[in-house]
Amino acid sequence: MRRIVVTVAADGTVSAETLGVKGSKCLDYIAVLEDLLEAQTVNSEYTSDYTAATNTVSVRQEQHDGLQPGE
Repeated sequence: MRRIVVTVAADGTVSAETLGVKGSKCLDYIAVLEDLLEAQTVNSEYTSDYTAATNTVSVRQEQHDGLQPGE
C-alpha cells in the first residue's frame, strides 16, 4: 500500500515521507506535495524503498531426461 505521511512540527516546518513507493517513483510525489502545501523542498533523503527492487524476475529451469540439444 502506498502512503504519504505529512508531519507539521510546532515551528511550522513540514516534512513528508513516502511509504510503499518503490524506486524513483517516490520523486514524482515531490512536485505534488509542493503544490498541495504551497511550499518548496529544501532537503530530501532517500528511504530504503528507493533502492528496493521494482520488478521481479522469474526463472524456470527444466530438466529433459538427459537429452542434449539437437538429439
